[in-house]
Amino acid sequence: MSQDADDDATGSAGDQDFAPLPIDLLPWHESACDKLTAAVASQRLSHGLLLQGPAGVGKERFASALAAALFCTGRAERLEACGECAECRLSKAGTHPDLHWLRIPDDKKSIGVDQVREVCEQLSMTSMRRGYRVAVIAPAEKMTPSAQNALLKTLEEPSPRTVLVLVTARPSALLPTLRSRCQRIEVARPGNSLALRWLTEMLGAVPPPRLLAVAGGSPLKALALAPHFAGLEEQMAGLLEAFLDRRIEVTRAANDMQGAGLQTRLDWLEAWLVATVQVATGVANENPLTIRAGSPLQRAAAELNITAAFQVLDRLREARRLLEGPASAPLVVETLLLELRAAASAR
Repeated sequence: MSQDADDDATGSAGDQDFAPLPIDLLPWHESACDKLTAAVASQRLSHGLLLQGPAGVGKERFASALAAALFCTGRAERLEACGECAECRLSKAGTHPDLHWLRIPDDKKSIGVDQVREVCEQLSMTSMRRGYRVAVIAPAEKMTPSAQNALLKTLEEPSPRTVLVLVTARPSALLPTLRSRCQRIEVARPGNSLALRWLTEMLGAVPPPRLLAVAGGSPLKALALAPHFAGLEEQMAGLLEAFLDRRIEVTRAANDMQGAGLQTRLDWLEAWLVATVQVATGVANENPLTIRAGSPLQRAAAELNITAAFQVLDRLREARRLLEGPASAPLVVETLLLELRAAASAR
């Protein structure tokens, strides 16, 4: 799995048993880099950094680039690695001894207190390269409450030249006491024009019009989705048409959405709902779903109750939260699809 395409890769404390991340910044990382450059220049870089932003914007790649820049002995004033010095060569190889990644172990669902204590102990030791020591915890919201509490002492009494980077798409899931001890750095989605230019360069061709919308505006999600996008469009349009036209029952429709691609199928459904609401309310939409004339999807879009559609969007976002826990995925999706069908026949 490409580390660029997923902010939720797994591994274990202190290991580099995954493909090393690039140490160069992505075009939309400039603002976050500027903020940290100013902090370093004024000697106000916090020992705790909360690197937050939506999935698919390369937060872990930014963390890798930040660590490399802190280690780098050849960079200029800007906090950006030169890529050529001995420290940068170690960073690019994923073997820098002063960089520690703390991730969810393959056989667990969370980051535990013992892992955190181990990485805190590593940060308290003398630097192997006589420079910074950096630990990156990703995704930070997957730490147990005990693990989060274990970090507090390190943040309250940090060793010199140590930096803890907490990477998260859900900062609200972290303890308030932990958040308050970290400097927040926002890694935001780029504007559509920048994202599309970057995608075109990466793909070697202009991306499908709706690709970025289905990826929620996140370029790395869009890049990972691109090879499968045509199939996703065909599958989901056909499934939704058959369900809304009552040619298949809700159990069959929900089952067809299950599996490793469930979250992506929910992304597609959300993008379709948003586009449909935009058309119905007169909001400009440059990338509407192409719908066959006279199809059940076209009728559903025309008949969709707008108030009910907004409620379905709320339910869809709630479904994502439920699916992170022990809830039954088929039951959650069935409930969502039934509300969608009700909204499409509410007029």
